[in-house]
Amino acid sequence: MFVQDSTAELWSDARVKCVLVPRGQLVEVELRNADGSAFLRKSAPTREAALNEAEYLRLLLTAAGRPPVTQGLKPFALVMEADPDHHDTLSNALRLSGMRALTCRSGVEGLVLARDLAPDLIVVDYSLTDLSGADVCNRLRESADTANAPIIAVTAAPEASRAEGCRADAVLARPCQAGTLLAAARLFVPQLAPGADLYP
Repeated sequence: MFVQDSTAELWSDARVKCVLVPRGQLVEVELRNADGSAFLRKSAPTREAALNEAEYLRLLLTAAGRPPVTQGLKPFALVMEADPDHHDTLSNALRLSGMRALTCRSGVEGLVLARDLAPDLIVVDYSLTDLSGADVCNRLRESADTANAPIIAVTAAPEASRAEGCRADAVLARPCQAGTLLAAARLFVPQLAPGADLYP
């Protein structure tokens, strides 16, 4: 749990540790070397924005190992989002960035569509009405048809999602701006249009 007066470690690997550091009204995201020295600091206005910034930095550091996306049709995204306002915002932002996007409101429907349509990217609302986001992500990872599809989970509790073993490639904090989603999506689908980050 995040404590306002102390540093909170979010993630680490053999080379880098990412921590949140409260600084008055702002929250700083710091990347630290193995010796504890900070080599990157980014300020964010809210805890949710800081968590999303930290997740984006984690994705950047792991992007080099991903296979390239094949050329052909425009990339395709499947958005599983229960809230109609959110799924319209997210799918429209993805469309403006150059993707084809299909939305659904339930986990069961999303699992069938993901298996049948082989999306280049899957966005999962962690609070679907019929299945939990964790269950959807686990089923996607366990199916041979979707095991390698990039998954971005959007949740109000990203730390809890990671702690319970979320198997998404990225976990973004809600509220999630369209530009934040697109920045993460671009790491999995590099041919997305850069100007779409300006979408409200």
